[in-house]
Amino acid sequence: MRTYLLIIKKVATELSNQYGKIMQDLKAKRFAPIYILHGEETFFVDAISSYIEQHALSESEKGFNQTIFYAKDVDPNQVIEAARRFPMMADKQVIIVKEAQGFKNLEGFEKYLVKPVPSTILVIAVKGKKIDKRTKFYKEAAKHVVFESAKLYEKDLMPWIKNYVVTEGYTIGDKSVQIIADSLGNDLSKISNELDKLFINKSGGDKNISDKDIETYIGISKDFNSFELLSAIADKNSQRAFKIGHQLAKAKDFSIIPFVAVLSGMFSKGYIIKKTNTTDKNTIMRAFGLNYFSADDYVNLVKKFSLSEIEKVISICSQYDLKSKGINSVAMTNQEMLKEILIKIL
Repeated sequence: MRTYLLIIKKVATELSNQYGKIMQDLKAKRFAPIYILHGEETFFVDAISSYIEQHALSESEKGFNQTIFYAKDVDPNQVIEAARRFPMMADKQVIIVKEAQGFKNLEGFEKYLVKPVPSTILVIAVKGKKIDKRTKFYKEAAKHVVFESAKLYEKDLMPWIKNYVVTEGYTIGDKSVQIIADSLGNDLSKISNELDKLFINKSGGDKNISDKDIETYIGISKDFNSFELLSAIADKNSQRAFKIGHQLAKAKDFSIIPFVAVLSGMFSKGYIIKKTNTTDKNTIMRAFGLNYFSADDYVNLVKKFSLSEIEKVISICSQYDLKSKGINSVAMTNQEMLKEILIKIL
């Protein structure tokens, strides 16, 4: 367990460091001739390519020197032809290939990668998938800037949110971070958009993001949210859980699918903790990388649920994961499904 967690932490740290280094160079106007962006997490791919698109050239330079291609509309030869042109009345030109996963293969770019034009910034953005590292294309690409945008593990989501907030010059408490993570899931684009909206709307000199700010600007209630519902379930507090569930399910953006996934993940961890026969909060925090508030919920869970009850909850989550996706079920609303889940658990 400890070795596995260390590997996860190392991968997440390397991802953040590499992304930070690329963005630091871009903001300092240190542009490379080639950027190959790929991976399952689309947020980082979009963030890097968008920054180059918006900031590499001045507005007056973009008209003649910036070209955006989509893979479905061109072939590699057309992109290379454009990349080999020289800029007009500017030092650089920018060529961005979006949705590059649409190419049958990327081998057509190999010759250009061997000898790129120094005055061209070429960005090839492959979204939602990784490039095969065994190909000749990748071996040539590795000589340039290559960024693999890996999916963040659940335990790395909260540190990412906190870092995003701090980078923008704000502060935020762990409980507020937990509320955002549990309510918005691991869609980094959605989280960043909601936080950006909050930053824009938050006025005055107060730089601390409170639960009230999250409720006002993102629309996540500080009392009726996924974090509070999970806490009530772990505590076997039926009255509180049904009250929160009733209000939460009425929210227009509530979806039962991510909630069931989070609930299942919580009880799966609870099963492991229960098997280790520990209720020590510090041990649980260290083993699973949990914060203070989450650890409290896990302590309650393993104290109040037997091993067989935890197994039952995991089974219920499996059933409703299928039902929520229309498998083996009649049509039900999110509210109806959540109510059934709570009844069966509590």
